[in-house]
Amino acid sequence: MPKLNVSGYRGIWGQDLNEQIAFEFGIAFAKFIKNSGGKEILVGRDARKTGGVIFESLQTAFKNEGLEIEYAGIIPTPSMLFLIKKLSFDGGVMITASHNPPEYNGLKFINKNGLFATQTEIEEITKNKEDLSPQTLPVYSPEARPQEFPDNAKFRKLHIDEIFKNIDVSLIKSKKFKVALDPINSAGSIIAQELLKELSCEVYAINTEQNGEFAHEPEPLPKNLAQIGKAVLDSKSIVGFAQDPDADRLVIVNEKGEVLNEEYTLALSVKSVLSKNPGDIVINMSTSRVNEDIAKSYGGKTYRSKIGEANVVEMIQATNSIMGGEGGGGVIYPKINTARDSLVGIALTLELLARENKNISEITESLPQYVMKKDKITFTGKLDELYENLKITFKDATLNTLDGVRFDWADSSWIHVRPSNTEPVVRIIGEAKEENRINTIFDQVRLTLNSQ
Repeated sequence: MPKLNVSGYRGIWGQDLNEQIAFEFGIAFAKFIKNSGGKEILVGRDARKTGGVIFESLQTAFKNEGLEIEYAGIIPTPSMLFLIKKLSFDGGVMITASHNPPEYNGLKFINKNGLFATQTEIEEITKNKEDLSPQTLPVYSPEARPQEFPDNAKFRKLHIDEIFKNIDVSLIKSKKFKVALDPINSAGSIIAQELLKELSCEVYAINTEQNGEFAHEPEPLPKNLAQIGKAVLDSKSIVGFAQDPDADRLVIVNEKGEVLNEEYTLALSVKSVLSKNPGDIVINMSTSRVNEDIAKSYGGKTYRSKIGEANVVEMIQATNSIMGGEGGGGVIYPKINTARDSLVGIALTLELLARENKNISEITESLPQYVMKKDKITFTGKLDELYENLKITFKDATLNTLDGVRFDWADSSWIHVRPSNTEPVVRIIGEAKEENRINTIFDQVRLTLNSQ
């Protein structure tokens, strides 16, 4: 069975997750909230069909523990994080399995600071759940289901207004952009259209029903996004935006209908922010170097964190950096929200387009060009031995051991090798200016792996 970690708990409905498991997690989280003196909880969800049933379980658990619950209904994960901090809730739960297939669902626990629960907090919640016994656990008995789709217009408006405080709204409005959107029939469907229309955009939207029937594979990778590419061409839009089911990740499509590598989402947002307000940034160990190059061009420094949104946010705060994110389409702009936020990415991209008065393809072609490669290889050996052998293989490189091992070379090439948290594999990701160069580095990693 999966374990709760800083990314939450996810499982296949009916196997690793059901009403009883959700109820027990609810009791455990409620005890955590009460232990810190809290009482008021916000709960939201993406559009998966099992979301309402899970909310019913959580509601029963929280009422058993004497907590007050407000239900935000179907709403993006970044909106939940923003609202919990903005409205001073004592914590919250987002019911989502993010980009996993529709048969999955999950729980993301949020603390009163509007951040995902820390490792220490996760350990407390886990212990609370483990300490439950038949003698202390209330019997799960579902109540009548609440209104399935509560009016969350006030919540959506708060999030949009906060974004508008930190971008040049009038400049974007003056352009009257035509924009294509694919919110994959989930959490971003309403709020993303509202944001775009309030920016005077003409919106050509597909897959906008909040019914959880994902029209394509939910992970926002170029290979899964042919529909939005076609939508851009059909509508003659200047740009297209694709969100994942809980709307924290964003992928961009240029005016030619070409779906950009997800690494460009953060790069365009970094350029948008730093071109008007230079500063330092934080990216994780596997995120494209193009962000580092952009920051350097504006006099900023780049800090690298461990993989994981919580680690990026923690380092942004520790270094007082202006922004950061992850290469999988995650934009974190703490002036607005200390979370990956697709709505922020949309707004910053439009602001960049308006300010530069260029097409997306022109802007991306002007950025430093790298060839990125990703792979995963089955590995059941000893990681310490692998790392030591790689250090010998790449003794001419600069070594970083913050998260697995990363090697950097003077020619801007790099490679990052780390174990998977969920599979018996090591993940390999790297970049170089030339394809032959990154292929050679990957071949050396494979040879080292196979020699063990």
